[in-house]
Amino acid sequence: MIENFKQCFVYKYADFEGRASRSEYWNFFLMYQLLFVAILFTCAFLSYISPLSSAVGVGFGLVILVLMSVVMVIPGVAVAVRRLHDQGRSGGLVFIGVVPVIGTILLLVLMALPGESHDNRFGSPTGRVVLTKQMAHEIGLIDATPTTGLTAGLLCAIFVLWFLVDRLLMTSAM
Repeated sequence: MIENFKQCFVYKYADFEGRASRSEYWNFFLMYQLLFVAILFTCAFLSYISPLSSAVGVGFGLVILVLMSVVMVIPGVAVAVRRLHDQGRSGGLVFIGVVPVIGTILLLVLMALPGESHDNRFGSPTGRVVLTKQMAHEIGLIDATPTTGLTAGLLCAIFVLWFLVDRLLMTSAM
């Protein structure tokens, strides 16, 4: 997923040509959202630990979020255009997302639709590799089942983040 994000962000930053698979689009979208949330929670944590850093932390966080959003516009639109190309559609349909609510929902539905399995006017389909159980064993992905420790750690992390956000909201309400 990180390699996919790096591919879209570094190598295909403003590449509006060709095709992008569903996984390429959704992995990019997921990494962008995770970065956004990580910055939000970092700001919430900084605001919680020190009242003096509250205004500075939130202000700094907002500046970082705005800068990140501005930088991510071009690769985000580029991967969406390539995703539409994968379906044989014009990249201009990406502007449907400008329409509030309905346009965004429609664009998300378009991004979720499968691409054409044959060559189209935008190129060949992106390569797909089917991972068999034997291939998984060979590359070290033997078992993808989460362990009890991982599950407990994730639940603890969710609780701590919930606590920090709750404290931030309570602090800002006062």
